Amino acid sequence: MLDLKKLTIAEDFEDGLKGKKVFDVVRCDKPQPNEWFRLFKLGDKGFDNFIKVVITEQEDARGEKQSYLLSPEIANTYKDYLKPYHRAVLTYGYTSRGIIFIWPVKYNPEYPNLWNDTAQKIAIAACNEWTQIQSDRVQKCYTHLKMTEKNERETKDPFKNEPPIPYEKAIEKAFISRIVDSEDHPVIQMVGVKANEK
Repeated sequence: MLDLKKLTIAEDFEDGLKGKKVFDVVRCDKPQPNEWFRLFKLGDKGFDNFIKVVITEQEDARGEKQSYLLSPEIANTYKDYLKPYHRAVLTYGYTSRGIIFIWPVKYNPEYPNLWNDTAQKIAIAACNEWTQIQSDRVQKCYTHLKMTEKNERETKDPFKNEPPIPYEKAIEKAFISRIVDSEDHPVIQMVGVKANEK
């Protein structure tokens, strides 16, 4: 007689051959309102482990708005030609579905802004818990949703809070061809044309 116990698979059976996921693309954006997310713990300082940078929004060669990461030297030299620009903390996180991202959390210590302040508070919370971020247009701020304890117990952490690729590599992939650290970069070449036209 056929022994069905020898054929029955376990609940956690995984199909296919074992392999390692390759992260060729890293999203550069704020988490979407329907996504549960966390930030990776990169050290013992929580949110303060992430770097502070200058980012500008410029059109690329196709006319599409893109975020460009500026070195401090480039920012100091060309900031008047690279408006709008802002300061940001480059957080590194992931969704409950295993999507990794770099989220530039804007800040400006000279001009308090409720959108920026609430985004930062939510990012700090995401260092320790599953979180959602949603816009509250009436209050002109972001609201923070915390996952219930029941859902947290049932949610499988795809990375167990261990970054699948190093922080530096994630930033490179998120800003591919958009890290401006020399005057040879196409964005600076475009700015040079604008400056010469004045």
